[in-house]
Amino acid sequence: MGCFVVGLTGQTGAGKSTVSRVLEECGIPVIDCDLLARQAVLPGSDCLAQLAQAFGEQILLADGTLDRAKTASIAFSDPDKLQMLNQITHKAILALLDHQLQQMQQHGETLAVVDAPTLFESGADRFCQAVISVIAPQPLRYQRILARDGLDPEAARKRMGAQKEDSFYTSRSDYILENTGSLEELEDKAKQLAQILKQKVGE
Repeated sequence: MGCFVVGLTGQTGAGKSTVSRVLEECGIPVIDCDLLARQAVLPGSDCLAQLAQAFGEQILLADGTLDRAKTASIAFSDPDKLQMLNQITHKAILALLDHQLQQMQQHGETLAVVDAPTLFESGADRFCQAVISVIAPQPLRYQRILARDGLDPEAARKRMGAQKEDSFYTSRSDYILENTGSLEELEDKAKQLAQILKQKVGE
């Protein structure tokens, strides 16, 4: 049997990072696509060169690394620019993801989680046999983003405006975790799901 790959996604501020952490604590290997996204744009990478060409040298810091905040503010203010950013970065991230999953397979892993905020949009879901989505009501997510990312209200609203509706996630998912209560309740749901996934692959 190969490695059973489960995608983990959800709206910003819904609690995906918490679920990811709990699944990892339960012994399930997690591939963090945000980390892959950072690797993809390291100085000297094709991806970073393409971004600088598309958005201008203004998105580079003095040391040649990507100014992520500046790039995000440019991209989130214009749907066309966001699409261009995604087209360039997703391709590089998927190549890294494919490589990492192959390594896991070679190491005999039977279960892995791909933690990706843009699982469907990037096409990463094609690597997955099942999908978990974490969703939460909009007012709750708004408060969490403000507190977590230190954004001003306008920037938080823009970021949320770029997000998909609940139905976009629920219609494409095998497991849906609704985060409407306390942190402990979400952690408990994630632990239960970890057991279900492990039973599925016979662990």
